[in-house]
Formats: sequence, C-alpha cells, structure tokens
Amino acid sequence: MSKIHRMSTSEKQIMEILWSTGHPITTREIMSNLPVDNTWKQNTIVTFLARLMEKGIINATRVSKANYYQPCITEKEYRDFETKQFIDDIHKGSTLGFISTLCDNGTLTKEDIEELMRNLKK
Repeated sequence: MSKIHRMSTSEKQIMEILWSTGHPITTREIMSNLPVDNTWKQNTIVTFLARLMEKGIINATRVSKANYYQPCITEKEYRDFETKQFIDDIHKGSTLGFISTLCDNGTLTKEDIEELMRNLKK
C-alpha cells in the first residue's frame, strides 16, 4: 500500500459514499448519494475526485463515456491512519497519553474499558 494522505472534510464525504457502495460508481451516482442539503455541482465533485486520485486514495476506470471511481484504501485503513496522525499530532506519539486522556475525562464506558483490556491482553 502506498503512503496515505490526509483528506479534507469534503473529500471524506465523497469517500464515505464510495466506501458504502462497495463497487465502482460514476460522478452522477455520487451526486445522487449526497445529502439532500448538499449543493455541490458536478464540476465540484469532479475536482474533489481529481484531488483524491492525485493523493492515490481512489482510481478511475473509463467505461464508454463515464469514469467509474473506486477506493484504493479501505475505510479502516484510513481510520487507522487518521488515528495515528491524531496521536502523533496531539499526544506527541504517546498512545498511553491518549488513553490516559480518555480515562481522565470520563468518556470511556465500562464496556469500552473491558474491550480495551481484552485488546491489550492479545
């Protein structure tokens, strides 16, 4: 897998659609899956798709007169990347510091702690 790059909020919104469909889709299909209150024009979506291709996050296959877009990375791969970036940026690379913050501010439920303990024992 090549280096993963950060995405803008708008790029992530398009990726959510690509990940959820599970198969290559066209710009028109992306537009039809956007939230109703989204006012992006087709050119705007094409610009975001071009940026995602430049970053190596998606690829396109030309079929007849349409491009079909699909992810090159999974949602989990991107989530793992963003989590590591967050820990590096905010907690200076300290996973323990991140977990301590979660414990200190009371956001972890009993179930979260039990799941964390199971994962730590692996």
